[in-house]
Amino acid sequence: MNRPKPLHSLLWCSCTLCLFLILRDSPTVATATPPSEVAIWFEADLAVASSQLSGRREIPLSTQETVISSGTNGINAIVVTSRRLLGFSSRALTWTKIELDVNEQVLERQILPTFSFIRTDRHLYGFRGVNGLWLEEALGVREKVRRLYSNDYGAVFITTERLIGFTPLLGSFASKPLDVHEQIVGVDNENGLILVSTNRRTLVFGSRLSGWDEFE
Repeated sequence: MNRPKPLHSLLWCSCTLCLFLILRDSPTVATATPPSEVAIWFEADLAVASSQLSGRREIPLSTQETVISSGTNGINAIVVTSRRLLGFSSRALTWTKIELDVNEQVLERQILPTFSFIRTDRHLYGFRGVNGLWLEEALGVREKVRRLYSNDYGAVFITTERLIGFTPLLGSFASKPLDVHEQIVGVDNENGLILVSTNRRTLVFGSRLSGWDEFE
């Protein structure tokens, strides 16, 4: 049974909603995407990254490791191989890696200016460009990602079981379980906030919040 929220929590939720509505209705100015700070390329059995501060940084590839895709944006670069996810940060000045499970399939990849994320059939992986760390969130056996919303400040995955959020400022993925009969009725994604409305409540996720906030 849900307990009533204390008054200060309700006031915070109301202020959060007001902030979202103000930002949503405010005029926005389009800004050009800044150029990537990182360049990557491949030499024989090496993945090579370079930035103005780091110079050349290498990470070896195994003889049976195949590069599937790669890309750069802002302060980070990502390489997807048949065995691993490789990330390079122009802030941390080093490569970091995370191993994929056997036969794990990469389904989606997005590289944003300060963070990146990879969706597979088993996990969600996030790369924080500010410190070059990989984070991961396992999906349930029957859990499927239905929709994804992202901006330069964070991303929200709507699955068959929950809402999962990721931003470069949080220490891990943040999730909110959905009730069995809870239905998503609308999503707003503007000005760094992602607001998810269901038939029972409204949930807000953004880089300026410490995870999810919700109100009825």
